Amino acid sequence: MLKKFLIPMLIFCVILLTSCSSDNSLIDRLTPTTTAIPTVTITFREGLTAEECAKLLEENGVCSASDFIAAVNSPATEYDFITEIQNPQDRPFVLEGYIFPDTYEFYYDMNAQSVLNKFLDNYERKITDEYKARAEELGYTMDEILRIASIIQEEATDPEMKKVSSVLHNRLNSSYGKLECDVTIFYLNKHVAPYVEDVSVYTELYNVYKCKGLPAGPITNVGISAIEAALYPADTDYYFFLTDSDMNFYYAVTWDEHSANVDKYYKK
Repeated sequence: MLKKFLIPMLIFCVILLTSCSSDNSLIDRLTPTTTAIPTVTITFREGLTAEECAKLLEENGVCSASDFIAAVNSPATEYDFITEIQNPQDRPFVLEGYIFPDTYEFYYDMNAQSVLNKFLDNYERKITDEYKARAEELGYTMDEILRIASIIQEEATDPEMKKVSSVLHNRLNSSYGKLECDVTIFYLNKHVAPYVEDVSVYTELYNVYKCKGLPAGPITNVGISAIEAALYPADTDYYFFLTDSDMNFYYAVTWDEHSANVDKYYKK
């Protein structure tokens, strides 16, 4: 019974198609069509924080800011470099510093973890074995290098990054102990305080006027220039620097020299 009804039906379909359709229109009908899924391209510049990246994603319809921050604070374990973060409980945004600045293409309404993975995959590609070996040579993990680089990113223009880096390294390797950089305070007040119940929890961990050594985590997301400056600082004896209102940099070896620079250039 199956053969009896199947063959006539097939013949009928062939006759119907061939009699009613030209060769080209038949091919058009039988060829599967695909609809392009719309995307959005966003550039994330160096020096954006996690919450600024989250806002940019939400403004462009990629994912909600809150979902992205939730993903940032719940790192996926498949990335080996995340194991270098030994103190996630001390960070308001666990993966601050790892949201690699670049231009990305996204679909609309993506899963926030998939969005974050684009940044993390890029970070993993950009951080070479040479960088990792150099960090180890200096006695740091790449996570610690990101912390140094994030201060450099916020404190220095590109031409000054390696000199500013030398100041930080000289302080870290000396009895000074404290980095004393204003940008860590700005980070707490502007980018952390609005998102946590009590910002004072992080004061002793991030304010490098109070804590010795590095802040508990990066204070922004950094580009290659800042990372390379952190890895390859200029060879100087500087322990101090300041900038004037025109972003000219003045360096000093001693406190007296620095005080003179402050009087001359900062208190105009």
